[in-house]
Amino acid sequence: MLEFLKYLIYGWIILIVAIPVNFIAKEIGLITWYGFLVFKDSIGFLDVVFMFIVYPLILGASIGISRRFVLSRREATS
Repeated sequence: MLEFLKYLIYGWIILIVAIPVNFIAKEIGLITWYGFLVFKDSIGFLDVVFMFIVYPLILGASIGISRRFVLSRREATS
């Protein structure tokens, strides 16, 4: 059960980070996942770089940072 809760929290973190990242991307004119799936013909080089390199790096970093925070809190309480 504790493992399930950990993955649920990681999912929330990804969601909390993904929402503003998608908003910022849209504001600066980059295509987000919805646009990538719907408007396949109008995808530029920067859109591809954002979707397949920058976006996954940001989401992965959010999980890496949260895991460090969770592990450091666990060690502090031990």
